[in-house]
Amino acid sequence: MPHTIDPHTLYSDAKFFLDYIEANKQTADFFQHSGTSLFRLAEARETLFSPQTRAEVCDALLGYNQWIDAPDAARQNVQRLRDPKALCVIGGQQAGFLGGPLFVLYKIASIIRTAAHLSEQLNLPVVPVFWLASEDHDFAEINHMRWMDESGALRTISFDWEGEGRPIESLPITAAVSQAYREANEKMTFSVASDSDLFSPVEGDNYCTWHARVWSRLFAKHGLILVEPRVLRSAATPLFQRVLAERVEIQHGLTDSSIRLRNLGYPVPLDPNRSGTLFEILEDSGMRQLLTQEIATFASQPNRIFSSDAATRPLIVDSLLPTIANILGPSELAYHAMLRPLYEQWDIPQPLAIPRNGATVIPARGLQSLTDWGIDVAAMLLPNFNPADIVKNAASENLRSQFTAARDRIGDALMPLRSFLAQIDPGLETRWHQTVDQARYQVDRLEDRAIRADLARRGLSVKALQNLKPWLLPMDKPQERILSAFSFIARYGIKWIDDMIAHGELHRFEHQLIVLEESHEQG
Repeated sequence: MPHTIDPHTLYSDAKFFLDYIEANKQTADFFQHSGTSLFRLAEARETLFSPQTRAEVCDALLGYNQWIDAPDAARQNVQRLRDPKALCVIGGQQAGFLGGPLFVLYKIASIIRTAAHLSEQLNLPVVPVFWLASEDHDFAEINHMRWMDESGALRTISFDWEGEGRPIESLPITAAVSQAYREANEKMTFSVASDSDLFSPVEGDNYCTWHARVWSRLFAKHGLILVEPRVLRSAATPLFQRVLAERVEIQHGLTDSSIRLRNLGYPVPLDPNRSGTLFEILEDSGMRQLLTQEIATFASQPNRIFSSDAATRPLIVDSLLPTIANILGPSELAYHAMLRPLYEQWDIPQPLAIPRNGATVIPARGLQSLTDWGIDVAAMLLPNFNPADIVKNAASENLRSQFTAARDRIGDALMPLRSFLAQIDPGLETRWHQTVDQARYQVDRLEDRAIRADLARRGLSVKALQNLKPWLLPMDKPQERILSAFSFIARYGIKWIDDMIAHGELHRFEHQLIVLEESHEQG
């Protein structure tokens, strides 16, 4: 079996992403820099920040990471970031419940690995930073976790919040959140009991600081720096003012990018007419509202609280942090492709755009089952893969022909009754059809059991095959987008995460196939 899976198999609808990872020049032209201009980019990023800005940002980062009890390695990385030559690699995501889907874990692993690699290449301090997007207000994105139980069924735990519509940063650990957390712990049995402590909140946490604490613990030895937007909101005030002052120019830049994308046949992920602006967090309700009209600057309205949208967030983050590379998922890469004119307008060197690595996890016993069937994992991930077809084709020809003949004989045997019953009562002909259908259905069921028994004698488990498809492609989507990181850490521990960080090539996207042994049966 291969150790990687062709990304076309899982991301067939992400045209820009697929072209970008294949080093297509027309996609590369949407970004200022590539790996070939790494040293020039590093020099430009170093000279961008004043000592005062760097000190203010590092003080805020240190205070936040102390608050979440970040390990020494993370605090030391904050101190390293004070070096005028120090750079960072950053990626971000919403605070999904108990760590969110697996791809968040993979994104952080890519951040850490990229930072270490670039530090070695540049011979400079390069630290990993994870931006917990706690200003976002899409509650339906973060209020649940999904996992596969032993029967192969997809299960969900979720919670409600009466404050839905507010930024997630204002979500406390409510009774509903606590109940969902208890239920998750009851449903998962940790293979390493102490790993459950990685997910425990502490007194004084709200929802977001709790989840920042989870990621900080999980990547303790890698020195991951955690940050939320509110931590840097004060330092970002002049940048918010600039967004408002230059909103028209920003939208012109987005429009130009959208035209280029469309002309090349790519989808346009951001609407230039609604992007490139700010949200306001309303003081009375706490709701997050998109600003759709020009407004006065902060000077006369000091109590207003603003946050960035998808287009302005990278611009503001990379103005505050010495970012050498952004780690991006397939969708993020497409909208970052629209931002080059904004970076040029603000005279900020656009960081490298590096796609995160992805992965599909398969249990060792599942991989063995596929090997027994003679099936490649990649084949099972194709949209048209149907386990029932595999099972039917694997059955012996003699067995199938016997049942085909039996079904034909049912109709032949009962045919004389059809016209006879119709003469007695026309309604009985309908019952005749129902009886034939029911008889054939029972033969179908018998055939299914006979095929399973026949295949079992040959060492082939139909149930194992059927359960693998929803495990690998739940809801017909990549596993990494649906299944919870929490459930995999409970089942497999955390060593496999460090192994994933240590493998793979940096400068090209890889979708890894990770084979894991289970140390217990999860209930």
